[in-house]
Amino acid sequence: MQTIAANIGCMVLPIGAPHNIVMYAVSKIPFESFFSLLLPYVIVSVVFLIILVFFVSKKTITLPDVKKVEVNTDDFFKRVFLGVDYYLLLTFIALFILIGNLEHISFFTFIFKKWIVGNEVVCGIIASQIMSNVPAAMLLSGFSNNFESIIIGINIGGFGTLIASMANLISYKLLVDECEEFKTKYLVVFTVLNVLLLVILYGVYILTN
Repeated sequence: MQTIAANIGCMVLPIGAPHNIVMYAVSKIPFESFFSLLLPYVIVSVVFLIILVFFVSKKTITLPDVKKVEVNTDDFFKRVFLGVDYYLLLTFIALFILIGNLEHISFFTFIFKKWIVGNEVVCGIIASQIMSNVPAAMLLSGFSNNFESIIIGINIGGFGTLIASMANLISYKLLVDECEEFKTKYLVVFTVLNVLLLVILYGVYILTN
């Protein structure tokens, strides 16, 4: 639910997430128009999250005593650089390079324009499930000028599979690091809730367009 909330929060403002920053810069859509474009989806998502709260079992949570935090400055920069998830970073870099190259190959330009133009929302959702919504934003904006539909598609597309957004990947990595025994259960519950919200939000798009 925290991950869902993070993805909802990403939609509130153009600066809420990398994919929206990309689209805000490319589209030149005014700040208030960008906000109002996604507002219906934010409202529906918040209502969905509130409804979920009532189905969460009430359990007593016992927190450990908060102790004084000792700050260790030894080898600070070494520990910072070693703590970076370079695999995830390199994956996104590779995707950006691939997308940049595809835009300069006439065959792929023709094919992608044929698929994307007129189907930006659906393509944004599908592309986000495969490559995450940040590379999806870069890919679609290179082949279509219907930026409003791309923005809707990649934000709705942030829900769904684990790879659909950076928030999804980060939360899963945190869970695996702390409680690996729950990863299968987490994936099942996460996928069911996210796919359900994805379908609901796409339904909102269909009804409002």
